[in-house]
Amino acid sequence: MAEKKIPTINEALALARMYWGYSQTEMANALGMSQAMVSEIERGTKSVTLETLDRYANALDVKKSQLMFFAEEIDGKGPVRKGRLIIADAALRILRKLKPTEKMDAEAR
Repeated sequence: MAEKKIPTINEALALARMYWGYSQTEMANALGMSQAMVSEIERGTKSVTLETLDRYANALDVKKSQLMFFAEEIDGKGPVRKGRLIIADAALRILRKLKPTEKMDAEAR
């Protein structure tokens, strides 16, 4: 049986970036970090710290708490309740459906 994927803050940040129409390079510039670091965060190879979350919240003009909704754990602080993960998973499914396609991105530029 396939293992169910747990929604993560990393995927939420990637989907939010795409939803707001930023490329990884543009997001990196807005965050004051390298494009490689943004890529590692979005792939989940780098953990999301509270400082990183602050940067994303400022760049996307959203509340940090709205982004933290998707966090299973940040800075090693405990897992969230199962009910919240179910809701976070549903929200991520909606964002995935709204994710711009590569063609739409090219036309917007």
